[in-house]
Amino acid sequence: MRNHFLAVLIFLFCLIVIPISSSAEQLIAIGNVLNITVLGYPELSKSVTVRQDGTTDYPLLANVPIEGMTITEVKDLLFPLLTRYVERPRLFINISEYSMLQIMVLGEVKNPGPYQVQGPINLQGVISFAGGALNTADLKNIQIIRREEEKKETMTIDLHEFLKNDRAADLPEIINGDIVIVPVLTTESFVRVFGAVYKPGNYVPVDKNVNIVDMINLAGGVLTTGDMNRVYYISSGGTQYEPQLIKVKKLWISGKANEIPTVKPGDTIIVSEYSRWQNYASWAQIIYSVSILVSSIVILSRL
Repeated sequence: MRNHFLAVLIFLFCLIVIPISSSAEQLIAIGNVLNITVLGYPELSKSVTVRQDGTTDYPLLANVPIEGMTITEVKDLLFPLLTRYVERPRLFINISEYSMLQIMVLGEVKNPGPYQVQGPINLQGVISFAGGALNTADLKNIQIIRREEEKKETMTIDLHEFLKNDRAADLPEIINGDIVIVPVLTTESFVRVFGAVYKPGNYVPVDKNVNIVDMINLAGGVLTTGDMNRVYYISSGGTQYEPQLIKVKKLWISGKANEIPTVKPGDTIIVSEYSRWQNYASWAQIIYSVSILVSSIVILSRL
């Protein structure tokens, strides 16, 4: 009777305790460092990091996503592959948790300085870790300086382009020792929009195909007194300021919107103000317009 009772207890233990133990086995996550050891075969032993896509660079598991698997499941996957090269391999795998990266973040971020971050992490994550970018940051020309052995590599990343196209997942990963530099906006980083607009100032073009109308809209649009047939465009391509009169409204109404010039960083747009007595005093209006233009050019030359 006593033996029968013990047998029942052992049976219940097998049903309850053993499944609980196996279900509690740690799952492999992105960023984990796996130590894979094949006794007697150092060429098959390696520490690898689980990358963003769930894979590692272990040769026999190349392009195989193991994120979410247990150590036992990875062993079951890897063991038959090893038997092709090793007779009765003695395989051991353990997790060393997350890799820690020593990096430096400099420039236009809230809290520049050295950081120890948990990998894997991409460029956007690093900037967020440093408190985020300032309003003066040039997100189109972020630099990543990477040193590997005796080689130095500098990558220039347009973060704005990645985020605009919803491609944040494609941003480069940051590795140990990287230096991230977020530069400050310069006069050659934005387009100046002045005159009869709601918010005159400096604006960064959203992409390479923006035109004069796009930039005026960024500046809040035209005032009711603004004259869209007297918009002066100054290209930064020349050696001196050469204002070009653009009759934006006329081009738009006549279906020639494609002839409205595109702009680039460093250019200037001046929207003239419409005067009610323009038709009756054309000479006075011309003098008025020229004075605005000359004053603007003088101001721009002193910036």
